[in-house]
Amino acid sequence: MNKTKMLQEDTFLMRQGEQSTEIYMLLSGKLSVLKRKGDVEKKIGEIEEGELVGEMSFLDGAPRSASVRAMTMSEVLIIKRSQFEETIESFPSWYKALYQTIVDRLRRTSSKIKA
Repeated sequence: MNKTKMLQEDTFLMRQGEQSTEIYMLLSGKLSVLKRKGDVEKKIGEIEEGELVGEMSFLDGAPRSASVRAMTMSEVLIIKRSQFEETIESFPSWYKALYQTIVDRLRRTSSKIKA
């Protein structure tokens, strides 16, 4: 059974550099994606209702590449790694290779974004 989490406005859901064990689906509200370089933090995107967030580090095991903060009161659905792994085991082996390739390419692209 999945759990949800409520976030007050300006509360961080995740921070750049943290390890990942969960992915989130935004059920309500709005989130901002922030990238820090040195002392400068820059908004690089927004997450709308129905979108997933935290997918890259969740899938590739690398530290989170950005921070995510609630712009408004928000609710997220929490998906744990163990739930995902149970589901993915039923898929063909090429499926895992496909998503890993996509994640690797996104990670390289994301690393080129300047704060």
